[in-house]
Amino acid sequence: MTRQEIEDKVKVNMDEYTPAGVSVPYEDLISPAMDESARDILLASPLHLLVATNIPLSVGSPAVSQVSYSGDKAYIKVPTDYLRLYEIRYPLWKKAVRQPLTTEDEKYKIQENEYIKSGYGRPTVTIARTSINGGSVDKYFECAKVLSGALPSVATYVKSDLPENLPDIFLDAISWLTASKLFNILEYLENSKACMSQFANSMALLTK
Repeated sequence: MTRQEIEDKVKVNMDEYTPAGVSVPYEDLISPAMDESARDILLASPLHLLVATNIPLSVGSPAVSQVSYSGDKAYIKVPTDYLRLYEIRYPLWKKAVRQPLTTEDEKYKIQENEYIKSGYGRPTVTIARTSINGGSVDKYFECAKVLSGALPSVATYVKSDLPENLPDIFLDAISWLTASKLFNILEYLENSKACMSQFANSMALLTK
């Protein structure tokens, strides 16, 4: 789908819920509302509907590794356009990880306990800002438990993207969500609720 196709669909939706004889000045607001809606949809949609992008394990020429090791953990630099994790799996892990922890999660804090911390049967991936081996502080996927030097068999993420780059199946959903946001900005709250209901219906059809 193109950006213009999305805009045209948003305008049709806006017209459908705009009272007759009322002028709603939303033209200048469409583009940023569309971008915000794309982000919301990427964050909320089931992963199987989204496109996975490989997490770079090395960059540049000559190649510079993006993976570091400390103890029984591997640290992969988080891409700058990262939005959410799709999947990471290391050799010997009994399962892949799709839901990362934060350093505030209780599951992360128990990693200090030798008897219940992550193992190959209970791997974890945590988003952490830290310094590895005395280097600069950066944002990493902290992966445990990992053999030093091992590389993941799968390492993918969902990147932040423009609405026109989303899969075509989201055309209806993103147009209704954008219309809802526009009505909300313009303080037509009932109209916004009606469009949000249409958005929810569209997403429900995709996730059946």
